[in-house]
Amino acid sequence: MDLESKRENGKKSFVFFLILFFLSSTVAVAEQFRVHKSVSLPISRSGSKNTVYAGVNDCLVIELPSDMEFIEGVELQFKVPKEVAAWRDSVAYSFYDGITPEPSSSIIDYNGIRRTTGTFGSSLSATIKIPLKRNHSIKKDAYSTLLGSVPEVVNGKIFLRLQLAMKGTSDDIYSAMFQVSGKPLFINKGKLFVQPIAPDKGEVKPYTVFIDGTQTDVSGGVLLTPGLHNVNIVSEHYRNEFRTVTVEQAKRHTVNVELMSIEPMVRIAAPEGTLVFLDDVHVPNISNPLFVTQGEHQIRFVIGDYEMVRSISALKGRTYNVNISINATVTEEE
Repeated sequence: MDLESKRENGKKSFVFFLILFFLSSTVAVAEQFRVHKSVSLPISRSGSKNTVYAGVNDCLVIELPSDMEFIEGVELQFKVPKEVAAWRDSVAYSFYDGITPEPSSSIIDYNGIRRTTGTFGSSLSATIKIPLKRNHSIKKDAYSTLLGSVPEVVNGKIFLRLQLAMKGTSDDIYSAMFQVSGKPLFINKGKLFVQPIAPDKGEVKPYTVFIDGTQTDVSGGVLLTPGLHNVNIVSEHYRNEFRTVTVEQAKRHTVNVELMSIEPMVRIAAPEGTLVFLDDVHVPNISNPLFVTQGEHQIRFVIGDYEMVRSISALKGRTYNVNISINATVTEEE
């Protein structure tokens, strides 16, 4: 029998395989089967690829990270052996539900219900996108296969089986190895935490947070699209605070906001050597802002024999900048 005849018989065997699969899936019949080996493929939380090798009649135990907050799917990239590609649709992949015992690299005998299957065609590469949530944002494209259902996750693991789908193929297929790389598919969100800090480092009094102009509960963090966002903190106990923060996809960001007293604040700037008095009390250090009570106050500057007094009517929540400077004028006479 020539190669073409073998391939034609193989196609018929593959069709028969699909019919059997359809019937078993319809009645949800559990299968008992043995694999050659179980290969663990850990998925990195960082987004980097991990790569393993698996052959026909092996299974992949896809291990998801413990932190799944930003992950909505997994992408598998297969480098298909030329021996498999030469026999179109000769190898199938299948996802299983109800796998027992729990998948492990040390186990080869399993029981489970086949839910989704497909083949690699005649391509030397293939990409499969696996959604992990029903309401996901993973897009279909011409370069990958998007599974139409969500496979069952057992203790953070997904079970994928590789198996021969037709008879009469080349013996080389049995020793051929797939290179399989896996990485997470992230939602297009990052998470922002707002951490107010009271002026006295004590208990923070009530406040309200607005993000991009919308009042927002940030007690457990808030998911935001990547990019710049405006954060406002409003309180009757503190001064209003404003921050612009950058949120990155699949990352957590904390913005620490040191709250300031609502009492009026005075900033003073004066030449070196100037004596400064606030309400007739000497201020030894004017580098730090001064908090004053609401009402009338006087600030007196003394430079040698020169004295200047300025008055302010302080209101809560306001900041007052008081600056004094000495100008020298030079003239020339004949």
